[in-house]
Amino acid sequence: MTTSHDAPGFDHVESDEIGYEPSHVDAFLDRARRAERGEGSLTAEDVRQARFATVNGGYAADQVDDELDRLEEALTSRERESSQDDEAWSSALAQDSAELVARADRAPAERFRRPSSDDAQSYDVDQVDALLDRLRAALDGDGDLTADDVRRASFGSADGREGYDEAQVDAYLDAAVDVLLRRG
Repeated sequence: MTTSHDAPGFDHVESDEIGYEPSHVDAFLDRARRAERGEGSLTAEDVRQARFATVNGGYAADQVDDELDRLEEALTSRERESSQDDEAWSSALAQDSAELVARADRAPAERFRRPSSDDAQSYDVDQVDALLDRLRAALDGDGDLTADDVRRASFGSADGREGYDEAQVDAYLDAAVDVLLRRG
């Protein structure tokens, strides 16, 4: 539940709920919006990797995340437009796509490493594999998976080595978002 709307564009969650630290969000978004206007050096990758401290009564995370998604897409578009060498852009995109495909083409349940510890947090293998199957189809032009679908994907947890290593899956999904955005 959100309450006051005293910051531009973002509601604060209730005082007993967790939200993003407003001063951190404001500072970062100021930089990101300047970059969107061509006045800064922040990249789409920087926006994708943004993380904020959380506090009781902070900004509503879903609203901030939506703005980050919009800014990431705008910066990706700007980066594509400002690329001086369309051939290099296309070549890099093809290479990055091929790397995603290579992992997605691995056998199910063998696409990512398993955590080294039995008590480590890990992702449900079947759920991750299902998303990779959809991604593979999208990269072939046969699916309708979007960058937003990948951003919003969530997976059940697994016990340690029964699942996929979370950090490796998350890094792969970040790369998938990047490729899907660059493909347009």
